[in-house]
Amino acid sequence: MKNRTIKAISAGTSYSMLKLPVSSLDPYTRFTVGLAVGYAIVLILGDENPLALFLGIGVLISSILQLIDVAKGGRLIKNQCNLQVYIIGENRGLSVLEYGQVPSGNIDGFSFKGLNGVFKLSDGLYANINSNNSIKYTPGLGRFINESIRSSGYKTKQWVDQQSDLRWKELYYKSI
Repeated sequence: MKNRTIKAISAGTSYSMLKLPVSSLDPYTRFTVGLAVGYAIVLILGDENPLALFLGIGVLISSILQLIDVAKGGRLIKNQCNLQVYIIGENRGLSVLEYGQVPSGNIDGFSFKGLNGVFKLSDGLYANINSNNSIKYTPGLGRFINESIRSSGYKTKQWVDQQSDLRWKELYYKSI
């Protein structure tokens, strides 16, 4: 019973520690860092110290839990755009964000007047819109994974026309 309690406390603490940088690091990066740290703790200190072993296992478990954030979708975490930003919610139509406003949940994509395209956010990808209306990803592995494998990022009218989801077309027309 004591070992289970220690494991539960360790996992909860580790998960909380990995969630602290939630808006500054994407979940792919949090997963990878947590996996490396947890594995190192288990290998290096686990044989000598049972508490370190439980801590390492807790970090490994919390690392795997970061993948839940990947499955939830993309996030817009900063909006300093001086124009209205139009977003497609995960299971909703278009919504409008004013300056400084960010969606409370995950989104599929966004656009604003003058972008002349849409910006697709794949699962686990976090983005910021800066005051000069430039779009930046948060640092981490999410950008690499999503651009090379999941085809996220800026999309033109040609891409929009190929989509069966009509929300993308509506979003595109808000951008021109």
